[in-house]
Amino acid sequence: MRWLPSFVTLFLIFVAGLVMQVGGILMNINTLPTSTSFALATYVRLLGLLLMVIGPLLIALKFFSRLDKKS
Repeated sequence: MRWLPSFVTLFLIFVAGLVMQVGGILMNINTLPTSTSFALATYVRLLGLLLMVIGPLLIALKFFSRLDKKS
């Protein structure tokens, strides 16, 4: 699968998701629930969660495709 980036890039996607998740949590703590920045923080948290799930899945896909190629 040549369209998949390297393992390091996929790991950095996971780390970016983790940073977005923590940043979104901190933004949620510091804002009121009725403000627009609260909604923005919620979207940042959801995007971070998505990246945290997609990163390891793509790492596993790349790993298993490499195992398939060698046999």
